[in-house]
Amino acid sequence: MFSFMPKKAKKPKRQKTIKELDAIFSRFIRFRDCDKKWIVTCPLCGVKIPRKKAQNMHFVSRWVMKYRFDEDNCHAWCQRCNVTLNGNYIEYTLWMINQYGKEKVEHMKHDKELCKIETWRLEEMVEEYKWKVEELKKLKHLK
Repeated sequence: MFSFMPKKAKKPKRQKTIKELDAIFSRFIRFRDCDKKWIVTCPLCGVKIPRKKAQNMHFVSRWVMKYRFDEDNCHAWCQRCNVTLNGNYIEYTLWMINQYGKEKVEHMKHDKELCKIETWRLEEMVEEYKWKVEELKKLKHLK
């Protein structure tokens, strides 16, 4: 008797590229926000966590492509603030205003402009953030 197994569907190139960029961009954010001892201090609750356990928290949802890979929109935080407290949004908003100013934060929150990043640009960004991670590793003497 013959058994036919369906072939595993291949992800389109764009999806693969976005997944790869998510990973390297998140790594960049955690390297950027850690100290030379590989520790991230959560700006909201003050807990100190190893860089590898920190999470890349997005102020504007990562589903908004315009801000998904925006360095001002993303910061390394603890899992409690990001997941358990569902982004700790009120405190995060106040922190963002303190960092970037009320005008910029209000613009980011209410920006409805649609944005599609072309696949070729996403591929360029993968290479750009790989390079940035390596530069931060050298600067901070990290592995």
